[in-house]
This record gives sequence, C-alpha cells and structure tokens, in this order.
Amino acid sequence: MAEFYGHSIALAFYLAASMQEAIDDVYGLGLRPDLRAMHARFLGWLSLARRPRRSRRL
Repeated sequence: MAEFYGHSIALAFYLAASMQEAIDDVYGLGLRPDLRAMHARFLGWLSLARRPRRSRRL
C-alpha cells in the first residue's frame, strides 16, 4: 500500500475495484456475498480516516 501514500482517492478507487472483484468471485462460487460485511472490510474504514480531527482546547 506504500504506492498509495498521499493518494487517498486513488486508494479508495483501488479498494472499491477490489471489493467488486471479490463480490464477483463469491457469486462465481454460487454463493451470496454479505455486502455489508464486504463494504465494511474494504471501504468502511475510509470514512473514519477522512473525518476531521477535533481541535484540542487548552
């Protein structure tokens, strides 16, 4: 993941594409993917990382 350092939008697109491939793989096995779990695993942490930091009051 070092190649995505400083490129969070590119990382988000890469992870979304990887998630889509994983979903296709699960369907290819004849199973039904848990979309919520897959979203949480691949993309869920991105929104947490993009939240503004709270300022410290002294």
